[in-house]
Amino acid sequence: MKFKQFHVQLQIVIPMILFAPLALANETAILFGLGQPILFNGYNVELNYLTENLVFEYSHGWNLNISNFKDALTEEEKKQDLDILTPFSTGGGIGYRFTDLFHAALEYKVHEFEVSSPTVAEFSYRTQTLGVGLYYNWKPFEDSGFTVVSALRYWPTIATSLENDEKILSNGRVHKAHGFDVAPNVKIGWTF
Repeated sequence: MKFKQFHVQLQIVIPMILFAPLALANETAILFGLGQPILFNGYNVELNYLTENLVFEYSHGWNLNISNFKDALTEEEKKQDLDILTPFSTGGGIGYRFTDLFHAALEYKVHEFEVSSPTVAEFSYRTQTLGVGLYYNWKPFEDSGFTVVSALRYWPTIATSLENDEKILSNGRVHKAHGFDVAPNVKIGWTF
């Protein structure tokens, strides 16, 4: 298994934590990702519990056809003409509310990949990611729970089920474990 390291710049985060206004009430939100159906013909649902200072989140995506959005594929994956499907992508996180509208979270996810092509025998593998998400919650209508959340996430891969994080294909080429790395999204839903 291969582990990658990433760093958080504490000199930026600590002042934000100490001096930002805090959220005031506990809330529960159910959200649906827009990027998954639009880009990948899949789905995503997320449940968040927000306290005065903390956010606890669980997210589950399924049936994500990565190959539908060619920009999500690496150049090598495009050359190999691979069809990459993510039957599920699931995990949770814990975050800190800097304000009523903005929070950051540390997130752990597990992603299943099924890979095939006309010239390659189908195979599957899993990856694990550990990263940071930044979220801005917007309620466009006063006295309504309707919520729009913009998200920017950095999910580096920390482990895979592939030996050396790669698979030698039946045609002799090498497939490196697919990663999400930077994952922007917009979600809509309801906050209670």
